[in-house]
Amino acid sequence: MTTPVSASLYADLRLIDIGMELFVEIHFANGKTVQSRSSLIGYQVGRFILIEYPNKGFSEAYQHMLVNAEIVVRAMTNSGFKDIVAFKSTIFSVVNQPIRMLCISVPKTIIKKKVRDQLRVNIEQDVFIMHNDNKISAKMLDFSSTGCLLTVDSKTVSIEQGEEIHVAISINTDLSGILTGSMVKVQNIEGVLNIGVKFSDEHPQLKDNIFSYFLVSSTKKP
Repeated sequence: MTTPVSASLYADLRLIDIGMELFVEIHFANGKTVQSRSSLIGYQVGRFILIEYPNKGFSEAYQHMLVNAEIVVRAMTNSGFKDIVAFKSTIFSVVNQPIRMLCISVPKTIIKKKVRDQLRVNIEQDVFIMHNDNKISAKMLDFSSTGCLLTVDSKTVSIEQGEEIHVAISINTDLSGILTGSMVKVQNIEGVLNIGVKFSDEHPQLKDNIFSYFLVSSTKKP
């Protein structure tokens, strides 16, 4: 018989579609933490979840340490408001046939958050800004689909509110590009420029992908 608790748990788990991309964080017994990507293969109620073997992130030397390691799984669902789903689990075993995958435990609880509740994500991401043919190192402190906040050493650049700016961001080989916008706020605080950027309408898919990545990555661990 399905209890109200387990029914609620599997209702949340069903928010993750088969084949959906997962962001996984594996915590090894020696203290090392590795982040990678995976996808949901399937699950059996009350017994286990199967996910694709993580595609990168740890050397062969760590593969024998996977069994019994803690794993945190996060995903952005296709539900009406794109819930962020996160749960903590344990790796039961590595399955090699018919494809390589991880067999993990069913979580006790699943955390959900809605994208509409987090319009702007706090981050720390190294970027470059291009301004008047200069390429300057900067740090991105928050991000949304409409803009971002940057900080840069005031000695490295001379900029004014209203000017156009190009922000080059490279998260990984699959997620990088240049976002164009205008500087709607420039504030000098003790030699550090805080730059508020409003993005143009260009590259909407890239902005959505970056926002989704940061939102999932910033979801608190369960």
